[in-house]
Order: sequence, then C-alpha cells, then structure tokens
Amino acid sequence: MTHRTNLDREDILAPAAILEFSNDLRVEDVQPLLTFLDARLGEIARAQPEGTDGRWAADHLAETIAANCRDLSDDLVSWEIELTEGDIRAPGHARDLSQRLWTDWNRLVTTAQRFADHPDYLPRWRRLRYTCVEHAEFVEQALGDESDGGTLHSAIAPDRPPR
Repeated sequence: MTHRTNLDREDILAPAAILEFSNDLRVEDVQPLLTFLDARLGEIARAQPEGTDGRWAADHLAETIAANCRDLSDDLVSWEIELTEGDIRAPGHARDLSQRLWTDWNRLVTTAQRFADHPDYLPRWRRLRYTCVEHAEFVEQALGDESDGGTLHSAIAPDRPPR
C-alpha cells in the first residue's frame, strides 16, 4: 500500500512551522543548524593555540559535525522521496530511515543546545521525542500516563506485594 495524500508535492515537502516529530524534518532544516554549529565550534577552535590538542579536538569536532549534517541532509533527500513516492508506514527502508533521522537530529541538536544562550540559537533546535504520531501513541500507551498512579512505571507488579 502506498501512502497517498491530497496535498501537492510542495505542501508535502514544506518545512513544518514547529518541529514535533523527526518525520517533519526537511533538508532546509539542516543548513541553519550547520551554520550555527560551525560558527560556535570555530570560535572555540580559534581560542585554542595552533598545534595544541585543544585546537585539534575543536577542529575535529567541527569536521565531524559537518559530516553528520551532510549525512542527515542526504537521508532527508531520501526521506522526501519516500514521502512523495513511497510508503512511509511500510517496514524496511522507510522505517530505518525515519529512525536514523530521529537519532541524527537529536545528536546534532544536543550539541547545539550547549550554545542555547547564544543570540543566534533557534528554539526549533530541540530534541524530538518521537518519529511520528504513531510512535508517540505507541510509546505513551506502552508507558502509561500520569493518571495511572505510576502503576505502569513501577518495577513491582501491582497485584504482587514486594518480597
């Protein structure tokens, strides 16, 4: 079964106003994050004397972040193809891709959050708890909610007393 929608391609691929799920990420979300991180890490690197371990570490982290952003962008191109031509609910490639988007985005924004006090930091850059609505519903159902009195979160079954 192929995912169908009444929206046109531009609507489907438009960046979300507020990021709620990693499946809402688009290629356009990556460049501003990369630019921000590159500037912050560049500041740290320039503060270290040339040839020191501190300078190497800062430069290496910046290179790693840039490579992670390129990988995320590539995965987002594939994700956009899945959104417009594939079945994002099917097991396999689309699900694996969705999970990678979630993991990679959260890793990058965790680094960005280190600089959350910087005036160029965007609130959009936050960790995303879920990949999609279905993932959120599954997790919330599995974990229960505040109204269960902690029963589902307890290590002890409610019908058995502790030993």
